[in-house]
Amino acid sequence: MTSEQLLSGATRVRVQFLTENALRVTHAPASAQAFPPGRPWLSHVLLPTPGVSAEQSRLVVDMPDGRIRVCDRAGRAILAEARPPQLGFAKRMRSVSLDIPATEVRADFGRVEEAISLALRTEPGEGFYGWGEWFNAFRRERGRLKLKIRDALAMLQHRETYSGIPVFFSSRGYAFWLLNSHESEWRIEPERRVMEIEAAGPGADYIVIYGPAFRDLIQTYTQLTGRPPLIPRWAFGLMVTGYPQEPQSVVLERAQEHRKRNIPLDAIILDYHWEERYHNFQWRKSLIPNPQSLISDLQSLGVRLGLILTPFVNHRNRPGQRRFLNALASNVPRGLAQDDERDVEGYAEAKAKGYFAHDDAKWWFGAGGMLDFTHPEAAEWWNARMRPLYEQGIEFFKNDDGEYLPKDARSAIGMDGREYHNLYGFFYSRAMYEGMAALDDRRPFIYARSTWAGSQRFPAIFLGDQKPTFEHLQSAMRAGLNMGLLGFAHWTADVFGLDGKTTPETHVRYAQWALLAPVARYFWRPPEIDDTRLPWSHGPQAEANFRAIAELRYRLLPYYYALAWEAYLTGLPILRPMLLDAAAQDDPRFADVFDQQMLGDKLMLAPVVEPGATQRRILLPAGTWHDFWSTDSFEGRRDDLSGRLYNAPLDRLPLLVRGGSIIPMGPVLQHIPDDHRFDQLQLHIWPPYPASGVLYDDDGRTRAYQRGEYSVTRFVAEGDSRRTVVRVEPAEGNFPGGVEIRELEIVLHRAESPAEVRVNGEAVNDWRYEAEGRRVVVRVRCEVREGVRVEVDL
Repeated sequence: MTSEQLLSGATRVRVQFLTENALRVTHAPASAQAFPPGRPWLSHVLLPTPGVSAEQSRLVVDMPDGRIRVCDRAGRAILAEARPPQLGFAKRMRSVSLDIPATEVRADFGRVEEAISLALRTEPGEGFYGWGEWFNAFRRERGRLKLKIRDALAMLQHRETYSGIPVFFSSRGYAFWLLNSHESEWRIEPERRVMEIEAAGPGADYIVIYGPAFRDLIQTYTQLTGRPPLIPRWAFGLMVTGYPQEPQSVVLERAQEHRKRNIPLDAIILDYHWEERYHNFQWRKSLIPNPQSLISDLQSLGVRLGLILTPFVNHRNRPGQRRFLNALASNVPRGLAQDDERDVEGYAEAKAKGYFAHDDAKWWFGAGGMLDFTHPEAAEWWNARMRPLYEQGIEFFKNDDGEYLPKDARSAIGMDGREYHNLYGFFYSRAMYEGMAALDDRRPFIYARSTWAGSQRFPAIFLGDQKPTFEHLQSAMRAGLNMGLLGFAHWTADVFGLDGKTTPETHVRYAQWALLAPVARYFWRPPEIDDTRLPWSHGPQAEANFRAIAELRYRLLPYYYALAWEAYLTGLPILRPMLLDAAAQDDPRFADVFDQQMLGDKLMLAPVVEPGATQRRILLPAGTWHDFWSTDSFEGRRDDLSGRLYNAPLDRLPLLVRGGSIIPMGPVLQHIPDDHRFDQLQLHIWPPYPASGVLYDDDGRTRAYQRGEYSVTRFVAEGDSRRTVVRVEPAEGNFPGGVEIRELEIVLHRAESPAEVRVNGEAVNDWRYEAEGRRVVVRVRCEVREGVRVEVDL
C-alpha cells in the first residue's frame, strides 16, 4: 500500500493521501523528470501528517482526458478539473491603485513568468464560501475575486480584503486549498459551469477535502493548518482603544469612569503615539510621562494594558503625508504633527544585519524598513526590543499594518515580494506569538489584522476598520463568518467600528451584536473629534443597553470558555454561520443567511441590522427554540419559508436558545481576574429533555492545559411529565488551584411549580418557583469530584 499515486496525461500528477478525507494534487510538466519541491513557505503553514494509503482513503482519483477527477468510494464526483492546468506561462500584470495610507500610487506593470491557470467544473446552483476576510459576500455563485491583500479601508471593503486566503468551501461538501500564495484571481462563471483560477507564480498544487458536512471540512482543514490555542481567560472581557492616543491622565480617567458606572472593562490598548519613535519601543513621555504608574493604576482597577505596533522601523518622516492623513482621519494627537518619529539607530542596525524584507516601505506615519519575520535572527531582534515592555507589565500587542510589503521585497527563506506579500501577516504574527511564548508559560495574545492560512494558530484577529453604520454592521458579520469557516475562532468586529459618529440607534444596535463577538473591543475618541463613542455618550437608554449586553457577555463567560476549548480540539469557531448547524446545512433556507448566527450550538443571535426596524423575521432550524428574554417558545420547520416575526424594540436583542440545552452562566463581573474560577454558576436548562451542557475549566492564564491540566464537567437533564432529573457529573481531570466546591443554582425554564425537590435523594427546601418567568430555581452545593443529582417532582 502507498500514500502516493502517480498519473499521466497533459501533465504529470502526483496524488498524496493526507488523511482519510483529504488529498493533495501536484501538477508538473509532462516532460519533467521530477516534481517541483514545495514552495519555501509550505512547511511553515502545512502541518505534517502521517498520511494514509490510497486504500484507506475515502477518496478515489483518476485522470480521464488529462483532467483530474476526485470521487468518493461510491463513484460520486466531488471535484473535477474542467481542463488540464496551464503551467509556467507569462502573465501580464497591469494594475494601478491609490494606496491612501501610504499616500502613493501603486503601479504594477510588466510580465510575471511561471504563472499557472486552473479550471474547476461547477454545478448548477453550486455556492461557494470562504477565501478569507471578505466583507462583500458570504455565499457566492458568480463573480470575481482578487486575492491580493491590502489595507482595505472602509471605502474599499466592497472589493478588497486584509486577509485573502486561497481556500473555499463548496455547497457540494468539499473544500479546495490552492497551495500558491501569489496574487491570484478567481472567476466563477455559472453559465459556463466553471471556476477559473489564475495565480501570478508557480504552484499548480492544491488540497481537496471532502466532508460533506462543513463541520468535517473545518476539522480536517484545521488538522492540516492548525487549530486555535486558548487565549487568556481575561481576553474574553471587554477591551477598548483610544484613537488617536490621549494623555495618560485621560486614559486613567476613562477607566475609572467605567468602574463608576459599573460597565465592565478588562483591557485598554494604547494607539500608535504611545511610542516615541517608530519603532524603538520607547514611551513617548509627552503623552505617557510615567508608564509604570499607568500600568499599576490600571492594574489596581483590574484593567490590563496592550500596545499597538506595526512592522516598520522608520527612517523617513514624510511630514506632508502626515498632514494630509491627519486632515482626513484625525489620527495624530494634538501638537505631535511635526514630531521626528524616525528610529535612525534601530534602522541602521537592522539594515546592516540584513533584517529587512524591504528597506523603504511606506505606511501611515512615514517610511521605513519592514522586518523580515521569516529571518529567525530578525524576529529575535524584534522580540528582544519588545521584551522590556512585557517585563514592565504590558500584557499583549496589537500587530497592525501587515499589508504593505512591496513586490521587490525579499525573504530569508527564498521568496520574492510577490510570493511573500500575502503571507507577510502569517510570519509577522508567528514571530510575535513565539516571542511571547518564549518568555514564560503565559498564553500569548497577538491581536492581528492581516492573516493567511494557518494564522488561526496565533490568536486573535480584528476585522479591520469599519464605520458605525448598518451597512458596515452587515459587512463585518459576513467577514467574521467567512473567517470562522477557516478556523479563526477568536476575532472581533469592533463595537462602532474605527471611526465615524454613532447615532443613538447605531450605538445600540452595533453593541447588541459586536459585544457578543468572540473578542469584544470598542474605540473611544477625543471628544473634540467625536463625542458619540463612549458607552454613556447618548444618555441613559444607550448606556443601559451597552451595560446590559456587556454584562450578558461576562455572565456567559463559562459558555464562551467551553466553546474556545471546543475550537482548540476541533477547529469549530465560536460564532458560527447557520449552515454549520447540523439541522441547517442541508436546509436551503440558510444557504446565504449571515445576519443570524449561532453562538456555539445552543444560542442563536439574530440582531437587528436594518435602520428603523423594531421587528425582524427569524428563520428557525427544525426543533424547539426558546426566547432568552421571555417565556415564548417556537417550533422550527423546514417548510416555514418566511420565518418567525420577532418584536425587537430598540432595547431588545433577538436571542434564542435551542431546546434541550444546558448553559452554564456565571455572575456579573467588572473584570476577569487571573484567579477567577467557575465556583459560582447558574445552570440554565431548557426543555425538551434530554438536555445537555458542558463546563471546561483550567488555570485561565498558562499553557498548562496543553499538558493535560484542566477539568471537564458534564451536565445532563432528563424528564417526563412527572419528574425532571438533573445530574452534574463528577469532574473529569484536575489542575492546580482547581475548584473543589461549586455553589450552583439549577434553573429549570418553562417549568411548573414542583411538589417536591430532592438533592442526592434527600428532600430540600432551598428552592423557589418564579411564576412570572415559569422557572424553578434550586440552590445546590456540589463537590466537584463527586457531582450531584437533583430531582424535581411535578
